[in-house]
Amino acid sequence: MAQMSAEAMQAFRSKYRTQISQRYSGWLHMGFVSVVGIAVIVYALSQVLDSSWMQWLAFPLTMLGVNFAEYCAHRWLGHRKTSIGKMFYQRHTGDHHSFFLESAMDYQSVADWRVVLFPGYLIIAFLVGLVIPGFLLLDYLFSSNVGFIYAAAGISGYLFYEVMHFSYHIPQGHWVQKIFLMVPGWKQMRHTHVLHHRRDKMGHANFNITLPIFDWLLGTLYWQPLNRSYKSNGEIHQR
Repeated sequence: MAQMSAEAMQAFRSKYRTQISQRYSGWLHMGFVSVVGIAVIVYALSQVLDSSWMQWLAFPLTMLGVNFAEYCAHRWLGHRKTSIGKMFYQRHTGDHHSFFLESAMDYQSVADWRVVLFPGYLIIAFLVGLVIPGFLLLDYLFSSNVGFIYAAAGISGYLFYEVMHFSYHIPQGHWVQKIFLMVPGWKQMRHTHVLHHRRDKMGHANFNITLPIFDWLLGTLYWQPLNRSYKSNGEIHQR
């Protein structure tokens, strides 16, 4: 993948921003996804009654499955041109990776959240296409408890992705970023995502956004020391 200059990136950002509808609200976007996701989790967990520890194994197993799905979708749809993933490829490689480079990872306005967050409708598609069918199958094969735990875990995995990915693009020094910096391992995970935004690495390494489980298992985890400095929005920061 050819390198992209800072000037080309700024030109892309300017053009992209002119195409954002004036009716777009980053806060409404984030709020919709959060409310839908949290409501599903709360409802699903409220339906779990007289559960056993064996049934609760469905939660970590589902989270692991979401982590694998995250890896696969990112690697083979987000960075590969396919007939079924054409829209996702354009939005991810075409838009997101042109808007954010290794040296410029910070969003600059709430309107920029449009290129950070998944489209709002995707959480509905995730519910209808994966969560509800999975719940029905597990309810039939095992019990409603297992089905509801799966549903809660599936949406938890979705929100975990959104929160982590959004956090990697928070402006340096922002008070919210300072909170994330107190989370063990967050700085290292952000660094793997910064490295993924290198034009020569984005199609080959660091496809996990949350935990690098399958990057490690499948040999696509790429690492460099954290102590290199880099430019972001004209300022020098330490990785």
